Amino acid sequence: MGKKRFGIFNIPPEEEQTGILLWFQLIQNHWLPMFYANFFTIVSLVPAAFCLYMLAMTQDLVFWAAALVLLTLAGPNITALHKICVRIVHRMPVWLKVDYQNTWKQDWKISMVLTGLLGLLWSALAYGIYMVILVDGGLSVGHLLVFALSGYFLGGMTLFAYQQAAMLELPLPVILKNALLLIFAGKLRAFFAILVCILMALVCYIFYGLLVYILLLGWLALMVMTANLIFAPVFRGLFLTEISDEEETV
Repeated sequence: MGKKRFGIFNIPPEEEQTGILLWFQLIQNHWLPMFYANFFTIVSLVPAAFCLYMLAMTQDLVFWAAALVLLTLAGPNITALHKICVRIVHRMPVWLKVDYQNTWKQDWKISMVLTGLLGLLWSALAYGIYMVILVDGGLSVGHLLVFALSGYFLGGMTLFAYQQAAMLELPLPVILKNALLLIFAGKLRAFFAILVCILMALVCYIFYGLLVYILLLGWLALMVMTANLIFAPVFRGLFLTEISDEEETV
């Protein structure tokens, strides 16, 4: 008999893959929970997105405040999306309904506070860019470097903070401190995980006219899963060893 052949969309689920094949295998085996988690999260973010749209149209700060509040309320759904993607990447059991319920019951407070704080930080960055363009008529090379670096670190803090909020029981100051340290401790894996998030976010900006279709097809979940897959060895080695041992024991 010849060797068994399979394509990237027909990978035997029982055979553990590595590299890019592992990425396709995770999508093949877990697309439905990722799709539903993505859908629930996107729906919860629609009110905040509408307020941001009205802010851009009217320049009325009332819409910014409303968007921040609505984004904060959607925090547990964002955390639940990260929890599902992290568990998929680390080959842990995933129960969509249970994971969402547990996040709302147990992690709602830290999720909302974290989301509200990150919303303020991203708002400050966006406002800084807006004011520089308004005053100077554009961005100089120096401004671009400063804002790009700020976006990189803020993107890293967002990704790594939600990872911890989803999987670990830690106080918020510790989560934020760890998130900042992981940007450096993760080295190249942290760099590429953050870069993937930035590039996938840029795709949404570039193809703005297709944004609704892109997001509804699972783009947000795909971004979170891909970034977590790149960073998986670092996160597993630092945080998940004891959790995995406990689940195996149970």
